Amino acid sequence: MSTKKDVIEDLIKDVIDYLADVYKGKKIGGKSQGFFVSSEELDKMLNKYFIFFKNRNELINDVKYNYSLIKDFSFPNEKGDFIYVKDLSNENTVFYSLEQHQHYSYRTHSHLIKVFEDKLGIKEEKKTKRITVKNKRTVDVVKRLNLEVEFLREDCTPEDFIDVLKGTSEKGIYININNRNFHYLLSKIKEYFYNFSITAVAETNKIHSKNGTLFTANNLNNAKVDYPSLKERIDSVFLKL
Repeated sequence: MSTKKDVIEDLIKDVIDYLADVYKGKKIGGKSQGFFVSSEELDKMLNKYFIFFKNRNELINDVKYNYSLIKDFSFPNEKGDFIYVKDLSNENTVFYSLEQHQHYSYRTHSHLIKVFEDKLGIKEEKKTKRITVKNKRTVDVVKRLNLEVEFLREDCTPEDFIDVLKGTSEKGIYININNRNFHYLLSKIKEYFYNFSITAVAETNKIHSKNGTLFTANNLNNAKVDYPSLKERIDSVFLKL
């Protein structure tokens, strides 16, 4: 027989499983309207979850485990005035768009991360923020750049490159253009990502120059020039957007 604690833990698990599915790009089918709750309702659920533990050590261990499951997730901050209303005439099941699921996941994930980190005593200033994509146009921009200047070696796709920037892939990325052109390209795609910087790109420790050298913040920054040889071709991609 399930206890109240079991029920609450199952609800938290359902939320984490849902975030994992959206993060992995799985197709989300119809879901109960009651699943989509506000941050205030989520807080009520979490407060009930927290009080069921026998002692603080048990609580911290469980929160730490759940935090480890979601801390590396990232979601595009989809713009849109999405409203997740409960419409009882709809047989309690709703089907949302990809953008709506990403919007809800971004909001819910951000809130869970904050609550879990507060509970674990993790200081915000000590964390290194991951690079994340701003919106669904980012992949298209990187693909167009690769078609125009072929900045990636043949065994590396634009999706591979983005995954490495986000820290979600261990694949080694090899650049097919010189360092000056690559630095310029990075300066142009910066606006399509959050937490993007030359240092953050280098700190992936997965991106290699044309001659196979692993990029560092130092050798990338030293490659900065105002007019690299591929400047016009790179600029043309953004002029067409």
